[in-house]
Amino acid sequence: MKNTAADSPARPRIVWITTPDNYDPEVQKQLKRGGSERLDMLTAAGFDVRVVHSCDVVPVWNGRPRLLHGDEDLLARFAGFLVTSWTWDPAIERHIEAITRTVRASDCVLLTDGTLDPEVFGLDKLAMYHHAAALGAPVLPTVSVPFGRYARRALDAVRTQLPPGPYVLKPRSMAMGYGVLKADTVQHLGASIDLLTPGGLGCLVQPYVPDSGDVRVYVHEGKVIAALLREPAGRAYLANASQGGNVSGYEAPAEIADLSERLARSLHSDYLCVDWLISGESFSFNEWMTVSAAYEDLPPSARKTVAEALVQYISHRMDERPGPR
Repeated sequence: MKNTAADSPARPRIVWITTPDNYDPEVQKQLKRGGSERLDMLTAAGFDVRVVHSCDVVPVWNGRPRLLHGDEDLLARFAGFLVTSWTWDPAIERHIEAITRTVRASDCVLLTDGTLDPEVFGLDKLAMYHHAAALGAPVLPTVSVPFGRYARRALDAVRTQLPPGPYVLKPRSMAMGYGVLKADTVQHLGASIDLLTPGGLGCLVQPYVPDSGDVRVYVHEGKVIAALLREPAGRAYLANASQGGNVSGYEAPAEIADLSERLARSLHSDYLCVDWLISGESFSFNEWMTVSAAYEDLPPSARKTVAEALVQYISHRMDERPGPR
C-alpha cells in the first residue's frame, strides 16, 4: 500500500488501520508493490487516505480519547477510520477492540461499523445466524464449540443436532476463508477441534454443503445494486477468491435479493454485503460484512456501481459529524 501526500485540510481525511500480521510478509510486499485498488479509488474520489498499522497504534484516555501513533494523536483532527477488525490472533483481536472502542468514544467516525450494534453484529457469525433466522432467512444448523478442555463436548451436540458428515469447522469471527476446515467424520472433526481450540479462536460447526457456491449481494440504501458468484475451483471446497475460487457476475434471485434488503434494513445499514451459500435450487445465509467486503472481483460495470456506492456511503457517514475540531 502507498500513502498519499501530506494531509490537506481541503480533503476529507481517512485513516485506514490495517493488521499486517494477518498476512505472510511476502503478501505484504506484493501489496505494497502493486498498490491497492480500493486505496486508489478513495484517493481519486477526493479523500486524503493514510495507512497505519495497528501494531503502531496505542489507545489512550487522557482528558479525552487518543490514538497515539508515535508522538501524534490520530484523533486530534476529524477523520473517518477504516479498521480491519478480523484476525486469527486473539491478542491482536483484543488490541483492535481497544482501537475501535477508542474511535467510537471520540468525535471521529468509525466507518467499518455500519450496522445496528456493531459490537455484536460486526464479526460474530453466531450472532448473525440468530438475527438472520429471526427474520426468516434459511440458516444451516450450527454448533458453537466450547473452550479448551471442554471443546470436544461439541461432538455430542454435532451427533444429535447436525446431519451425518461431512462437516465444516470455521472460526466465529474471521474472514476470507481463513481457518475453515472440512471434516469428513466426527473423528476427523474431533482432531480438527483439538488443533484449533488451543489458539483461543471461537469456532462453529455446520454441515458441509456439497457442490455449493457463494453469492455476495451488495445492498446500498436498501436496494440490491450488484451480486457476485464465487465457486470452488476443481475439487476444492472453499469459494473465496482469496482461496482460489472462481468469480463471476450474478443476478440475485428475487428471494435472495428480498432477504438481503430485509437484513440491511433490520441492521440500519446503508451499505451491506450479504453472503449466501448456494447449492442447486437451495440457499442459506452465510454472513455479512460492511465496507471491508471486497468488491474488486465484480465485472467492470458492477464494480464501478459498487465503488460509487461505497464512496457515497463513506461521504454520508463523515458528513454526519460536525467536521474538523
